[in-house]
Amino acid sequence: MKASAAAFGRRGFLALAVQGAFAAGSALVAGTALSGCRGCPQPGATATSVPTLAPVSDVPLQPGGPYTIKDLLSTKTFYIAHRGSGDNWPEHTMRAYSESVALGLKAIEVSVWASSDGVLLCHHDAGTLRTSGQDLQIPATPYAELAKLRVDARAWLGPATPLEPMPRLRDVLNAYARSHVIFLEDKGGTNADAIFTMLQDYPDSRQHIVWKQPAMSPGHLYARQWGYTTWGYFTSKELDRAADFQDRVDLLGVPTLGTEAQIRQLVATGKPVIGWEVHRRWERDRLQRLGVRGMMCSNVPYVLQRVAPATSDTLGEGTRPAGDLPWNADSDWTEQPAFVDDALRFAAAAGSYTVGSMAPLAAPGWRLDVELRWPEGTSGARRAGIAFALGDDSPVAPPSDGAGQAATQGGYRLDIAADGSLDLGRADKGRGRPAPLASAAGGGIGDGRWFRVRVEMAPVGVRASASADGGRTWSAQSNDTAFRGGYFALLAGNASSVVDGGAPVEFRKIAVTALSQQEMCLT
Repeated sequence: MKASAAAFGRRGFLALAVQGAFAAGSALVAGTALSGCRGCPQPGATATSVPTLAPVSDVPLQPGGPYTIKDLLSTKTFYIAHRGSGDNWPEHTMRAYSESVALGLKAIEVSVWASSDGVLLCHHDAGTLRTSGQDLQIPATPYAELAKLRVDARAWLGPATPLEPMPRLRDVLNAYARSHVIFLEDKGGTNADAIFTMLQDYPDSRQHIVWKQPAMSPGHLYARQWGYTTWGYFTSKELDRAADFQDRVDLLGVPTLGTEAQIRQLVATGKPVIGWEVHRRWERDRLQRLGVRGMMCSNVPYVLQRVAPATSDTLGEGTRPAGDLPWNADSDWTEQPAFVDDALRFAAAAGSYTVGSMAPLAAPGWRLDVELRWPEGTSGARRAGIAFALGDDSPVAPPSDGAGQAATQGGYRLDIAADGSLDLGRADKGRGRPAPLASAAGGGIGDGRWFRVRVEMAPVGVRASASADGGRTWSAQSNDTAFRGGYFALLAGNASSVVDGGAPVEFRKIAVTALSQQEMCLT
């Protein structure tokens, strides 16, 4: 998680990090001609180019400072650790704040509540049930009782995630109010006087503290009276009223999935606009394209491209790596697949899971291996799948109805039945069900047994295969070369399984390797 671009090197980001995977083909990078594959056609002119990685240059590679609001806003694109980057560390904890700062971020975001005896604490929700398992309301509970709680983010970050105490605002200010920018929100809207009084102990606080609340909040006028910079954010439901409130604040906040017209309207005011919450590189790129300068980022090491793509999963370690996200990253942890032993387990409902930690795949040819099973047996309409050759890490729509939800981006889909049957399809952006390309009958998968699925992407096309006990292998192959993106996602469920209640499915032993020159023809 702490691997820096300085340690990895720029060239390491330009190709798939496969130690020893290339033999004769070690010099190959994306777009290089395949001299050893005579007679094999190259991808067509319409093929999507494979993305490459380089560290985000707007953010220092090491911690520094002191940073002021002026320093932050002078950066072309600036980043704030949302909840301390809650996709990576237990949210709103000293560990989360310190880890984000260690990656070079100039700003963190802090939410504040007050205990019944007036102690200001950093926590997003008014209640502690989601984050601790104990159903307490912070405003009705004395600090001595809240201090015993630990932020438990294992449901979101994995079973090996350490439990962390809930920090006091005083401790956070002592650590960062003089050296970094803090976007500080009075979540309940009732503690402004106590917060501003505390800030008086930090003479330069007006250079470091940004008052954060919904744009409609009257607290912004009060914060301005105290001399503080203000950030007012809009939800998707409030964006149509943005013109009525945008003059009340210094900085504007827009949800990442606001419409292009709504985002451009705020950008046109000339005020710095900050997008929230940024979980994926695709969201960052979209916001930048629309003129948004600030990223309220929940996934700092991944979005800033500080971590090299992995070549195999780390499920056995019990922590979810940066970049691996379920379909809905704003689901308050409810849609995260569970870690079971060394496997990733989807519950009965349909879903998708972007494996960003192993992407982008940037070799001219590569294979993806994964093992899967239905632990409760293979009877009934039970299906899973893989979406691959995706151009970015935007969420892949999970199966939802008989017509199939329209694809949010182009790529290939491999549909896998419980008996091992394979259906390879092409999903064009905006289309419902993928267009069939090839299929292969399975059969003989043991009830509740693991079997292996392999996807191979080469300049001549794509092949999917499966194998089970006894060495039996079956495959489906197509010469379609329309998509060559470097991201992929695991899929669980389909329309039938959703209707009949579905069934859990598990994935494990996910690995990617580059194809050798001899394998490029898929023979």
